Amino acid sequence: MLKKMIVWAILLGIFLIAGYGLNLIRIAIVDKMAHPDAVIWWRVLLGGVLMTGGIGFLGGFVFYRDSKRGKVKPPAWKTK
Repeated sequence: MLKKMIVWAILLGIFLIAGYGLNLIRIAIVDKMAHPDAVIWWRVLLGGVLMTGGIGFLGGFVFYRDSKRGKVKPPAWKTK
């Protein structure tokens, strides 16, 4: 039971980090529309890294879990 709670806490944390990255990108775009001379490159870059890393981690987690349970098909180039 404790192991499942730890896994859920990690997944929730990664999900929140990815959401924060998306929020940084949104804030940068709104800030650029409100103040055209604003420098937004660091927010967009940091937001993109956080969002991509979070989504990649969650996708890898789901893929690893499903492959462990035998629910993943073999790749198309290997089936002949």
